[in-house]
Amino acid sequence: MSTPQRHSFRETPDTAGAYPRLTAEQIAALTAGGERRSTDVGEVLFREGERTSDFVVVLDGAVAIVEGYGRPDERVVSVHGPGLFLGELGVLTGQAAFVTATVLEPGAVLIVSVDRLRQVVTQDVALGDLILRAYVLRRPVTCVAARSSGWHPPWERAPSRYALSTSALT
Repeated sequence: MSTPQRHSFRETPDTAGAYPRLTAEQIAALTAGGERRSTDVGEVLFREGERTSDFVVVLDGAVAIVEGYGRPDERVVSVHGPGLFLGELGVLTGQAAFVTATVLEPGAVLIVSVDRLRQVVTQDVALGDLILRAYVLRRPVTCVAARSSGWHPPWERAPSRYALSTSALT
């Protein structure tokens, strides 16, 4: 019986704080009230266009964040390994995902509801700051991905609704 070959996917480097690795203590705090789940290659954890309300931490294996998943022009935006968390600001605001998360290497993830995440970060402000900073820094990358799939921010879809009136300034 042969041992399954594990691929070595290169994680996206954390050059500016957008892809921080959680500590064992931070993961332990999130584990209480979270759900550990095994993952298989090709499994989709969340899909572009669907609302996602879970905070997902990679415990083992690798997950790709993909723009245009399943289309001929699909592109890997980032790769997350153990200790890294998925998503962007939309997880906290209830927006639909701009990208798809798919498993590259089998392993496990920790699924934490946003309500549980809020409870944890009220006890650990540094963790809350770390997550929020990462999500804010990831936002431009996911907005670029969203634009390529036809999404445009509301101020571009209905500019008159977002225009400033000079009378409001006086």
